[in-house]
This record gives sequence, C-alpha cells and structure tokens, in this order.
Amino acid sequence: MTHPVLSFFIDIRILSAILIAMLGATFLLHASQRSWPYVKWLAGSALVFGITQGLLVTADALDWISAEAAGPVGSLLGLGAMSALLAGLQACFSPDGVHPRRVFLGAVVGALALVVLMSTVMRGWAFAGPAAITVIFLGAACWLVWLWSRDRWAGQVVLAVVFLGYPLLFFVAMSADMSLLQFRQVTPLPVSITFMFVMMLMQQRDAQILARELQERARAEQALQQLTDSLEEIVRSRTRQLEEIIQGLRSFAGMVSHDLSGPLRNASSLAELALHDFRAGDVVASERSLEMIRREAQRASTMVNDLLTLARVDQSPPNATPVDMQALLRECLQSLALQYPRAPGVVQGAALPVVQADASLMRHVLMNLLGNALKFGAERADLRITVEARKDDGGAWRFSVVDNGPGFDPSRSGELFQPFSRLGERVAGGTGLGLTVVKRAAERHGGTVGAVSAPGQGASFWWTLPQA
Repeated sequence: MTHPVLSFFIDIRILSAILIAMLGATFLLHASQRSWPYVKWLAGSALVFGITQGLLVTADALDWISAEAAGPVGSLLGLGAMSALLAGLQACFSPDGVHPRRVFLGAVVGALALVVLMSTVMRGWAFAGPAAITVIFLGAACWLVWLWSRDRWAGQVVLAVVFLGYPLLFFVAMSADMSLLQFRQVTPLPVSITFMFVMMLMQQRDAQILARELQERARAEQALQQLTDSLEEIVRSRTRQLEEIIQGLRSFAGMVSHDLSGPLRNASSLAELALHDFRAGDVVASERSLEMIRREAQRASTMVNDLLTLARVDQSPPNATPVDMQALLRECLQSLALQYPRAPGVVQGAALPVVQADASLMRHVLMNLLGNALKFGAERADLRITVEARKDDGGAWRFSVVDNGPGFDPSRSGELFQPFSRLGERVAGGTGLGLTVVKRAAERHGGTVGAVSAPGQGASFWWTLPQA
C-alpha cells in the first residue's frame, strides 16, 4: 500500500504545480530589463498558478475543501493563468499593440461571460468552465498562427500546436464520457506542458536576439575600428596636404612679390628716366619711356587680374549649368580676334557637346589654351588649332586643344601648370598663371588636365569633365 505522503507527492497535480512554480520563479529571478515587460506576465502567471494550484491540491488532500468546491476554484485559477499567459505573449510579440492588461481583462471577462452563457443555454452544463478555457486555447492557437504569418518565427507555430493540447484533451474527455472530476485531475498536464514550452521558447528567442545583437555589436566595433584607422590615415593625409599647402603658399607669396616687384621696379626706373628726358627737352625719349611705363603697368594689372581669377576659382564652387561648348568657342574666338585677327581662321572646332559645367570657368579654360596656342604659334604662317571632344570609357568628356606650333620640351611638362611658370617667356612673355587657372578650373569640376608635346611638333593640351 502506498504511503499517504508518497501518494501526495506523486500526484500529477502536485508535480505540475511544483514544476510550474519553479519555472516561474527561475524566469523572474533571471529576467533582463529588456524582457521584463512580458516576463512579468509569463513567469508571474506560472508562479502564481503553481503556488495556488499546489495549495488547492493540498487543501483537497487534507479535506479542508471538498472536491466539488475545489473544481470551480481550480478552473478559475486556470482561467486567470491562461489569460495572464496570453497577456505576456501579446507583450512579447506585439509590444506596440494592445496593452497586456487589456488582453488579460478581456480574456477573463470574455471567458466568464461564455461560461454564464453556456451554463444558461445548456442548463447548468458541468463542463462550461473547461469549455470556456478550451475556447481561449483555440483562439490563442489561431492568433499564434497569424503571428507566424507576419513574423515567420517557427516558435510561434510550435506554441500554436502546444496550445491545442488542452482542446484535444477536452474533446477526448467528451468522447469518453469522462467525469468532470476525472478531467480536472488530468488537466494540469497540458497546462504544465504549455508553460514549459512557452518558457523554453522564450529563452530560445531571447538567446537568438542576444546572439544577433552581439554579432551586430561585433560588426559595429569592427566597422568603428576600421573607421578609426581610416580617420587616422585621413588626418595624416590632410596634415601632409596642409603642410604642402603652407609650403606652396610661402612659395606662392615669394613668387607674387618677386613677379610684381619687377614691373613696379621697372616702372619706377622708367618714370625717373622719363622725368630726366622731359627736363632735358627730349620729347621723343620721354614718350618712349612713358610707353614702356604703360606696358609695365599693363603687365602688373594683368598679373593682378590673373591672381584674382585664380582666387575666385579656388574659393567659389562651380555653378553647373548646361554649357554649349560650340557656342562658347565662337564667343572666345570673337574676343581673341581683337588681339589675334586671324584667330577665327586658324581655330577649328566641330561637333562640340553641351555639358554641365560652370560657363565662366570653361570660358577661362578656352581663352587661356587658345590664347597660348595663338601667341606661341604666331610666327607660323600655316598655324592650325583644333578643339576636339570625345567621351572616354567612363562617360567623361575629354576636351583637347591641339596645335602645330613650336611645342615644348616634354621633360618640363610638370612645370606647365605651376604658378608663375613660363617655359616660353623669352618668346611670348606672360604672367605664368593662365595654365594654373586651367588646372584649378578642371579640378573644381572633378576633372584633370595634361599636356603632351615635342619640340617643333606642336602641342596638345587636354582637360576632362566627369558626368554630372
């Protein structure tokens, strides 16, 4: 004969109550702050249900309460536990949806109303309470399937199958004509299984979320390290660039002061000579000195204008608009014809495109390159200058100004685009800033410049304009 105490502890209801209470307590003790909004409902319902179910079974075993009275109380406790469980699942899967408290109250009130309705319609049907809980389980299963169709988390399908355990037991009991007391003795089993699967799947879900967050954090830390390394390299590169700029500014300031001091010093000396000739009554010599003063002043003025142009190119962002390069070439030739009358006859440019660029900067580019070609090729009777345009493989436009003039030493091509660099100063003079303006204008558009030549074989200057 089994000892009464042993019989008590092997009762499935006591074992289920202890198991559910331990699960609830474990979850509450190890819940994170992030999971607390739903764990407090899930684990809280398990803990309260396990304790109250254990106390109810104990009271029944000690004959402190009759089996007839324990049944309704147990059903009410099961109803509250399942309602709280649904509230916790709502807080977990749809945190921005209906508040869990409303889900809990709605399930409790709806189930009680259903019990009253079935008892009234079926004249005191004993299984009205279990039938109401069955409806809750079926509704929860359908809801979990709908959540799975939205979230595609397999755990929701598993929970939906588990939630069908109680309804399956209910239909088996109805088919086997099981008494209400017998049914209530086995109902803790599906409820315990439901709680176990819920807790286990919630732990798995939290572990997956945590693992994903750790992977994302690791990737973020790796990206941050790469960004830090790249920023350090950028800082070093910018530091080198600033050092080069500072050194360039020092050289630039020296060249400006040297080149501007030349015409000013010459003008001062010529003014003294003109004054001396004027006092001596030599009108012809005075006029000659004054003409030379005018030229030196014009040279200084041109240099200042070129410096201002260079400053505007460096400081002002390009104002990109559609520019008809063919029409712009005609305008430039009209301006150049005032100084070089044969310009329209020796310059050819066919099928030039319309591009997105700063019209003012493109005018500077054409005027400088065409002006240089006309100036250095002035002694050639058969001078020919061609303006060409073609697209490269990347879709960028490549323009070039090709002439058959005297050309230049290719070993000195690196000096062409430097400020105040004048390879042909003895032949044609100049400020040495024109090609610097061309280079800066192309770079402001994101393009590049270059030149190829050989002595006596002409020259080809080119620049590129990337796609807008």
